[in-house]
Amino acid sequence: MARLLSMSRAARLVGVTRGVLQKQIFNGELRSFEGQIKISDLEKLYPQVELEDNSVIEHIEEIIELALKRAHGEKLRELLAPDLNTLAARVSALSKELHSMQQREHHYLEILANLDEKINQQLENNQEDFTQDLRDWLQTRLNEPIIVKKSSALLSKDTLLKIIAAQVHLMPTGHEYFIEGNNSILESGLSAGLALNYGCSNGNCGKCKAKLISGDVKKIKQHDYVFPEAEKNQGYLLTCCHTALTDIVLQAEEAGDENDIPAQKITAKIKKASLLNDDLLLLQLKTPRTNRLRFMAGQNAKININGLNGNGGNEFPIASCPCDDMNIQFHIRRNPESKFVSHLFSNLQSNDTINIEGPSGHFILKENSSRPIIFMAFNEGFASIKSLIEHAMSLEAAEFIHLFWIVSDDNQHYMHNVCRAWTDALDDFRYTPLKVDNQDNKELLQDRFEQITQTYNKLDDFDVYIAGSEQLAKQAVQFLTKAGVSKETITINN
Repeated sequence: MARLLSMSRAARLVGVTRGVLQKQIFNGELRSFEGQIKISDLEKLYPQVELEDNSVIEHIEEIIELALKRAHGEKLRELLAPDLNTLAARVSALSKELHSMQQREHHYLEILANLDEKINQQLENNQEDFTQDLRDWLQTRLNEPIIVKKSSALLSKDTLLKIIAAQVHLMPTGHEYFIEGNNSILESGLSAGLALNYGCSNGNCGKCKAKLISGDVKKIKQHDYVFPEAEKNQGYLLTCCHTALTDIVLQAEEAGDENDIPAQKITAKIKKASLLNDDLLLLQLKTPRTNRLRFMAGQNAKININGLNGNGGNEFPIASCPCDDMNIQFHIRRNPESKFVSHLFSNLQSNDTINIEGPSGHFILKENSSRPIIFMAFNEGFASIKSLIEHAMSLEAAEFIHLFWIVSDDNQHYMHNVCRAWTDALDDFRYTPLKVDNQDNKELLQDRFEQITQTYNKLDDFDVYIAGSEQLAKQAVQFLTKAGVSKETITINN
């Protein structure tokens, strides 16, 4: 029987994104069987994959090192550090040995199947005296050398991957992600950018419960939530209190869109408040572990401070990824007419408390689309775009991303180095900073829009996301639709 791999596991084994494999399937370069890929087909398409690639082994060392630091501190880690390479090498050797045994087993099973077929043929032909012939044939087959197939490198690498990371398959969405080390099912899912349902993440509320369909799990934390007897018998568990020992399939609730995220009120601490430039404040908030803000990338939240007279709270785009929902980031422009904003710029200190209400807004990714993406950010509209980009990266949701950041002053590319780092680190990401001295000048803006449309022959192949002031976003939409881009492919936030 052919060995099948899930899309996520196949992508990880050969070092590409899911989007790349999906495109190869669409182009007919790779076959898919109910969302899975034959390992032999993968080997043909990626013959350069070698078991000797040390990236997986190095990752084992990192996990072991981190575990030692957490469990016993730096002193014990230093004592045991020389053994890390040995341990990683042993795991790698075990992977090769296991694969060799699997191939031997397959060889013998094939002989048994052939033997059964041969006996049936002889009986059908009424040839009862064939003992010697059968014995000779069987001896010949058993003495045949076992040929290691070309796909062994991928098979061994897959076995090694299973040792260090269990895969979770979620129903009914079909989303997949990996759990490394002793992380919980919930934490790993959130880190992968998935909108799993949860509340306290501490084993009290029961909102993160899911039904185990297959695989083995292990409880890593006690919980106070008590399951009804019927759910207990059906295999329900709390994802915040369990990790996966093997690959598992779970039936779990996920937010499909912004309407599935409940309104929340949370008190957070100020982690950092620093100037990005003279007129822009970076505000980073830390929420309690047991009361985090659930939101979808691209949404907004209202923040306010107790005791600040006349402050009803101001709404700002969230500039961080839901995959790190304990750390909420905002980019806030100076506004002398706002007492609240002026207070943020002049009177904040670390560990001050701020109230968060939300989320709100409909500027979210089309997660079912694997089309390439163009992001257009005007000035601090980059905050919403940054959230979407980080979320798309965590989901591997697009085969290609191009960010165009249009500002009125060079100083407004306030996270230029972050964008350049994305470009350097990712093969499927491009960044183009653009400047317009006067954004009220429609002719100057049109020049910048033409730069964007001339970059690609057919913009209608892209999903386009635009964030900025209402006036600028409206002009961008008008130009793009005039250039032949369908309105259905454009999403705006203003």
